[in-house]
Amino acid sequence: MPELTFVTTSKAQEAGHSFGITSDGIAHSYCHSKRNCQNELGELGRPGDAHAPLPVSLGNNKSSAAFVYTGGFPSSGHSIILDSAGYVWVTGCDRWQQLGLGSSGGGSSGYTWKGGRLWQTEFIKNEHIMNLLMKLDPSLNNTRYHEPKQWIRDVALGGDHTLILSSNQKDVVSFGKGGEGQLGLSSKPWVSCPAKSKVLSSPKPDIAAVCAHKHCSFTLDETGNVKDSAGKCNFDAKGLQRALELCRERGMTDGLFITEAVEKV
Repeated sequence: MPELTFVTTSKAQEAGHSFGITSDGIAHSYCHSKRNCQNELGELGRPGDAHAPLPVSLGNNKSSAAFVYTGGFPSSGHSIILDSAGYVWVTGCDRWQQLGLGSSGGGSSGYTWKGGRLWQTEFIKNEHIMNLLMKLDPSLNNTRYHEPKQWIRDVALGGDHTLILSSNQKDVVSFGKGGEGQLGLSSKPWVSCPAKSKVLSSPKPDIAAVCAHKHCSFTLDETGNVKDSAGKCNFDAKGLQRALELCRERGMTDGLFITEAVEKV
């Protein structure tokens, strides 16, 4: 098998799985940690050898993969792909409903898993996130550019939860486990369907990126500095310091920050 060259990558530090996207828009996944990842809960989004970089499919979708995000805890990872038309695809562990497959109307009652299975073994399109973003900001309905970041600017996957930053740079949508306050809602629900995070969202378009690590969520401004946070966040801890560093690096790669300002942080 020829060596693959990836134009963008994502590596789940805790869950032990990685993704890479080639120049032709094909995503490949593999376990980089034999201890923490066996693809038992579908975090790779495809069958086959868990430790070989094999391609994944986005159903019958004609769009290619543009950005990929990974997260989770050991043996319970989840993954998200943003395709070239701006749509969200999810796979992996959904024990805490961190894939957001239910309507925002479900609130803390969550949703019922199809067939009772608490995970997804292949990527499925998530329409609920898009619907909520457009409900929060109707102007997003006017977008017709069909490009990756037309509705969503950034994505972050924590231990058992997920954050989505709208392209308007104001609205942050969170879902999944919320008992530690990591969703930034007005309460601390056991689980939550996609909902606007009151703590992490902003009245002004000044959020550049979203970040998540274990039970902590935080946003960054255009200079790469922490803006707001929710959940168990100890920024003096080495693990969270490393997560902040990696989030800044990803934001730089994705063009989310003012480059010169971040380099001075």
